[in-house]
Amino acid sequence: MFSQSTLYFGTMDGHHKISISGVVFYVENECKNLLLNHLKFMHRNNTLQSENQFESGEERVAEILLEELKGGKDVVTCKELEAVINRTRNSR
Repeated sequence: MFSQSTLYFGTMDGHHKISISGVVFYVENECKNLLLNHLKFMHRNNTLQSENQFESGEERVAEILLEELKGGKDVVTCKELEAVINRTRNSR
């Protein structure tokens, strides 16, 4: 069974709490749909291959987000998401 990102609505003003591969991220309101759409896109493209491939792709997204947030940032912005999308767009 594949793991699915979990969305928790609105505990912080303008931010959403999203768990990706067991790691919790706070995502700006404007970027939430971009992230969820990218995860759905990755899942759709990997469905024909295997569920484990999606899990490793989701783990990669979490890993890249953690790298992007180094330096004391707490909230994922569109800038970090664009870096994730560019690095994972063609990964399969």
